[in-house]
Amino acid sequence: MSEELSLTLARRIERLERSQRRWRRLAAGAVLGVAAVALMGQKPAPRIVEAERFILRDAAGRVRAELGVESEQSVALRFRDPDTMPRLSIGTENGASVLVLNEQGGKVRAGLVTLPHGAPALTLYDPNGKNRAELALTREGAPALTILDRDGFLAWKTPNGP
Repeated sequence: MSEELSLTLARRIERLERSQRRWRRLAAGAVLGVAAVALMGQKPAPRIVEAERFILRDAAGRVRAELGVESEQSVALRFRDPDTMPRLSIGTENGASVLVLNEQGGKVRAGLVTLPHGAPALTLYDPNGKNRAELALTREGAPALTILDRDGFLAWKTPNGP
């Protein structure tokens, strides 16, 4: 009888352990389901980075680009060559939009500007960095072309030029 009792007890314990494993699995599944529903309902955090200046460096640590607020009236994005000389600048300054192109040595070669009142101008510079030609529109929208000699003196301009 004791053998029969121990067999009965062993079967009951086995059933209880199976039942307990089943309940554990159900509980774990329920916890995972609730966690999944909670995570699906969350919005991703906005990806905002704020700063007054961003600097991009190459593998050697040289500054290759920078974006920054230079004053209350000036914001610029500048790209630099491997020698860290400025090559391209884009920005706003005192209400004007500015694009400046530099040669390899960093000297200004061309500039495009739109003034606050909307008049655009394209200026070309010689290898010494002197203004040599300017194509612009006046406030009224009339075209104006000005050519300067190597000393910076007026060589020619359109009759209605500024």
